[in-house]
Amino acid sequence: MTNAVTAQGTPELTPAKKTKIIWSLFWRTMFLMFCTSYTKQQGTTFAYMMIPYLEDIYGKETDEFYEAMQRHQNFFNTTPQYASFIFALVISMEYERKAALDRGEEFDDNSIEAIKVSLMGPMAGIGDAITLSCLRIIAIGVSVGFAAQGSWLGPILFALVYNIPDLIIHYLCGSLGMKLGTGFVTEALASGKMQALTKGFTVLGMMMTGAMVAQFVSVKTTLVVDMGNGNVFNLQSVLDSILPGLFPLLLTLGCFWYLSRSKSKNSAIILLGVLIVLAIVLTLLGVTG
Repeated sequence: MTNAVTAQGTPELTPAKKTKIIWSLFWRTMFLMFCTSYTKQQGTTFAYMMIPYLEDIYGKETDEFYEAMQRHQNFFNTTPQYASFIFALVISMEYERKAALDRGEEFDDNSIEAIKVSLMGPMAGIGDAITLSCLRIIAIGVSVGFAAQGSWLGPILFALVYNIPDLIIHYLCGSLGMKLGTGFVTEALASGKMQALTKGFTVLGMMMTGAMVAQFVSVKTTLVVDMGNGNVFNLQSVLDSILPGLFPLLLTLGCFWYLSRSKSKNSAIILLGVLIVLAIVLTLLGVTG
C-alpha cells in the first residue's frame, strides 16, 4: 500500500487511498470468519485484517505497530458482510490517532475500542436480520419452486438473489465508513451523536432480535383437557388469547435471565441440557408434543 505522508511525516488519507482501502476491505473482510474462537470470536482475524493498514500508519515492525496489533486482538463479533463499516471507522481513527500524536496532542486509545464494542452488537443485529431473515428467505422463496421441480435454475437463482445484494451491501458498508471517516467519529464523540447513533442501532437491533424470536422460536403446548359437558380446556388457545407467541417469549426471556445471572463458564451447555430434559419431560406429560 503506497504511503502518502504530510510534511511532518504523518500518513494522510487521500481520496485515492480511501478508494484503495474500500476495495481492500471488500476482499479482506471476506476472511473474517477464517479463524474464530470461543474467547475472541473474530478478534484474531480482526487483528490480521488490520495488518496492512497499521503498517501503513505506524510502519512495519515498529513499537506502535505492535501496540496497535495488541489493541485489536480483543473480542470482536459481528455479521461479516457489515464488518467493513466498523473496519473503515477504526482505520480512520488510527490515522487520526497517528496525526494527533505527531502534533504532540493526546488521543484516547480507548475510544477506538469503544467504537468497535458499541457498533459490533447493533451491526450484528441488523446484519443478521437483513441477511439471514430477509435476503435468505427471499432467495429461498424465489428458488424453491424451481428446485422442487429439479430445475438447475433453483440453486443458481438462490446464489444470485442471496449473494448479489449481499456483496453490494458488503462494499457499501466500507464505502460509507470511509466517507464518514475521522470527521464523523471526532464530531460524533464530541457532540454525543455517537451515543445517540449507538442507542438507535441498539434499539433497532433489539427490534430485529424480537422479530427473529417470534419467527424462529416455535414452542406450542398440546395440552387439551376434557372438562365434561362438552367443555374442552385448550391451554394453547388460552395462551394465544392472552398474547400470541407468549410461550416462545417466556422461554426466550427465561433463557436470557439465566444466562445473564449465571456465573458458570458452561452456562450455555447447562442451559441446552436443561432445555432438552425439559422438552422430554413436558412431552411425556403431554404438555408439549
